[in-house]
Amino acid sequence: MSPILECINLCKSFGGLKALQDINLRIETPTSVGLVGPNGAGKTTLFSLFCGFLRPTSGTLNILLFSPDSTSIKGKIGILPQDIPMLRGIAVLEQLTLFAKLQGYRKHNAKQEIERIINLVNIEALIKQFPETLSYGQRKKVALAQALIGKPEIILLDEPTSGLDPVAANDVRSIIQQTRGNHTYVISSHNLEEIKNVCDEIIIIDKGKLVRHCPINELIDRNNVFTLLLDQIPADSLIQSLKSISSINRIESDTKNTKRISIYFNDQNPDQFQYKILECLQKNGTGIVEFSRGSAFADRVVELVSKQ
Repeated sequence: MSPILECINLCKSFGGLKALQDINLRIETPTSVGLVGPNGAGKTTLFSLFCGFLRPTSGTLNILLFSPDSTSIKGKIGILPQDIPMLRGIAVLEQLTLFAKLQGYRKHNAKQEIERIINLVNIEALIKQFPETLSYGQRKKVALAQALIGKPEIILLDEPTSGLDPVAANDVRSIIQQTRGNHTYVISSHNLEEIKNVCDEIIIIDKGKLVRHCPINELIDRNNVFTLLLDQIPADSLIQSLKSISSINRIESDTKNTKRISIYFNDQNPDQFQYKILECLQKNGTGIVEFSRGSAFADRVVELVSKQ
């Protein structure tokens, strides 16, 4: 199967600084991929290479079998950069129409495509306004609409909800979730909870090297652990009561948040087993703020980066 995106021994240096070293990864089927890593890890450099903003120092990078700056993939890639470049003094509708025509749409087809995008992203109220009159969140939604024009096969989003209020951020996430089956998304973000909710796979890089590329489910053991955020630091008596439940293998406390615990167990009926835990907490007078099945995603990412 031909890859949608492929890196082979990909390297990028800036003078004597090696920003990326021997990155090897391959995406073969339409999916939604989160690109994460700590500050200085090389995440922005890798994303810029995907977009064609930079060229590799060595190695191979192919998107849809072509170099990212190839004219052969014109209209097949949509890009939402973190900084939103828009033309001042030109109404949103005119800008979107211009981008549709630049992708080869004729006048009538361009109008139909822009109407589809306006309805999809819900920006009808913005189309007669000029970019300089829009809020940051509104401009980001318009930029996302621009990235979706033409139903591109791959869409590259850099921090798509950064700087947005909760309502605007939720709108952007909803659009991604609604359309993720129609495109391959590569989303660069520091928001791990967001990555977990909207992505199927994750690429973790640190110190310029690939740490892991895998399905997100591989990082979250959903079958044998419950993660609980309690309303108070658990007393020793509560921990002992929980350990007395026969199916529990061990209990781990979160070193950063002492109210959070992970309960590892071995039980064929986890949905029924959780009631034993809830009953134990109730008897010990301890309330629950959050209850989830699976290990904390952010903790697994941090653990992998720490090992690197």
